[in-house]
Amino acid sequence: ATPASQFQAAQKSVKYQILQPGSTGDLLLHSFQMQSCGATSPKWLAAIYGETRSVQFLETDSAVKCSNPGLGKKVATANINGNVATIVAFCDPANSAQWKSCKTSDIHNFGGYAMWKVPATKKLRGTEVEVLVSGLTYADLLKMARGMKPVTL
Repeated sequence: ATPASQFQAAQKSVKYQILQPGSTGDLLLHSFQMQSCGATSPKWLAAIYGETRSVQFLETDSAVKCSNPGLGKKVATANINGNVATIVAFCDPANSAQWKSCKTSDIHNFGGYAMWKVPATKKLRGTEVEVLVSGLTYADLLKMARGMKPVTL
């Protein structure tokens, strides 16, 4: 199965909008799963590209809180295709100097993520999207987040 067909299959299985990445650079699909979020909640999508250097695309129904994005420091907000995203770098809160000076360039050193909500459409509920990178830059993160497009069936 191609990554595109896996995203399409995921869209058929849920009532919220699934987005698929436009580009992941040289990173290949490593893992694609629809994860359980309790018996009554819709499953959430976790697609991981790459291994040492990686990007994770995590998507869930925006009405459901399913996963914890991890401890980090908000270092920016960014426009992702018309939606405001929170940008977080995984600086170490135990290292006060690092925490105080934490900025977008630290995403390359420590990893980080962009998280935003995509509004509902006529047919599909809204989605909370998290794009989490490791070993990639803030520019890479923005490029991959902005490259995401709704799945078309």
